[in-house]
Amino acid sequence: MRFLESLGIRVVAMLSVALLPVGLIALYQTNHVVEQARELSRSALLGLTLAAVENQGDLVHEGFAAARVLGGALRPIRDDSQACSDLMRGFIRAHPAYTLATFVTTEGVSTCNSRGQAADLRNSLTYREMRDQPRPRMTAVTRGAISGQDVVLISQPIYDEVDFVGHISLSLSRESIMVTPEYEGDLRPIDLITLNDRGDIMWAPGDLANAEFLLPAYRDLSSFLYRRATTFEADDKSGAARIYTIVPIVPGVAFSVAVWDQNADNSESSFVSRAALAFPILMWLVSLIVAYVAVHRLVIRHVRTLRSKMRHFGSGASHYQSYGLSENSRAPAELRQMEDTFDSMVERITRDTAELENNLHEKNVLLKEVHHRVKNNLQLIASIMNMEIRKARSPETRSTLRRVQDRVLGLATVHSNLYHTSRLASLRADSLLDDILKQVLKSALPSDKAVRVEMNVEEVILYPDQAVPLSLLATEAATNAIKYIGRPESGKPWIKIELLKTTPHSFRFRMENSRGAPLDLRDEAPDGTGLGNQLIEAFAMQLGSRVEVAQTTDSYAISVDVQVRNFERPEDL
Repeated sequence: MRFLESLGIRVVAMLSVALLPVGLIALYQTNHVVEQARELSRSALLGLTLAAVENQGDLVHEGFAAARVLGGALRPIRDDSQACSDLMRGFIRAHPAYTLATFVTTEGVSTCNSRGQAADLRNSLTYREMRDQPRPRMTAVTRGAISGQDVVLISQPIYDEVDFVGHISLSLSRESIMVTPEYEGDLRPIDLITLNDRGDIMWAPGDLANAEFLLPAYRDLSSFLYRRATTFEADDKSGAARIYTIVPIVPGVAFSVAVWDQNADNSESSFVSRAALAFPILMWLVSLIVAYVAVHRLVIRHVRTLRSKMRHFGSGASHYQSYGLSENSRAPAELRQMEDTFDSMVERITRDTAELENNLHEKNVLLKEVHHRVKNNLQLIASIMNMEIRKARSPETRSTLRRVQDRVLGLATVHSNLYHTSRLASLRADSLLDDILKQVLKSALPSDKAVRVEMNVEEVILYPDQAVPLSLLATEAATNAIKYIGRPESGKPWIKIELLKTTPHSFRFRMENSRGAPLDLRDEAPDGTGLGNQLIEAFAMQLGSRVEVAQTTDSYAISVDVQVRNFERPEDL
């Protein structure tokens, strides 16, 4: 009996009833074959049309592709009329089929075009349409506002990120487009007409006025229904019966209509052939109704219940309730098995997720503890060195120990910031430098010395492998600035510190001090060994940069430009 509960057996049993009309279709098989032959003939006409418009289609696609490329290239230079016009002229030289390339702003003014002349296009139809509804367009113009020629405009909107800033129009000469179509075989259409999405004629091999009368009389070709490859019969505007095949060149922008003689498909229109269509339609309707009832009763309603459970679990609800299919014995066995599998999977995923979160929490706690202990050990080393500094009698020894102490405290500050940050993989370089430099300056600049310190730092996020050398570089730079600071001719001696973003992915660190009469801010005289400069250069190399020195009679400055390592910026820092 479980075999009879299978979903496949139930669906097959109900669809067998829906397929009973197939027997009736056999009585009209001959007419059905005639109809199929007719459809194949129509498909052949559609294939001939596709082959005929291939060259024109390639030219139009190339035009829109070129407009998109030009749009991307002119975004950074659109305000530079000369550079923008040079870009347009270069395109025209490389593509002789185009007579003019123009960038039109949202105000309807063009100062960027291949002619290099300003033009007011506010009264042009293309500008008004692009302003009201920016999208790719094709427009036929008998006399262009700038070129003065009979052209087809290929227009592409240009956006700066998300804002519409104007559009590019490429003027394509009708003579370049109206290439004689290539047909396979002896069958030829009466005319091959290309229209835009409004139904305006862009070009045709013959006379354009005659082409207008060959279009269908009572059909709106700008309708969405005709923006895909299709075939239909209709009367043209002169009342003659025609067959029309429509193929899109650029979907939603332009399409071609081939006009064929009524007998081009070699089909017979008769009552019998039309009657043959009624039975497949009847079969389809009956099959659809029966299949829908079967699938709804056997699958859809049960799948909806299972979907509700999945959404409940996927929404992140804290409590998951097992309910649904298992309460209904009429559900197919396959769906009940799916529900049991899903319940088991939910239980396993919930358990594994809880275990992963616990492991991650433990890892973060341990890593923070490591940074905390390293910071404590470094501070202990700094305290021991401070004791040694007090006992040292030699000024050179005290100077050396104090500089080493500053470096150790700089490293301790890095680990302190890693311990307090919510994201262990990155650091706020601005707050780190603020802590380190204030510490160095406080220890080296006694309160009774009148030295003006200016700090200007912006928010910069760094990985530890960049934050550590940057902090050590800043420590050495601050030590050197204090060591060699001088009193200017007027005003107080000063130190300026900057950490400023130069681009979204780079920054500049700069340390500058005044020069002049020497100040004795340390107990010992400057030794001038050059070790500080060597360390600064070494730390700059670790940052992937080099030190730039700028000195005058009044000041001495060093700066380093650094590229930030690529990573997603944490929003919760």
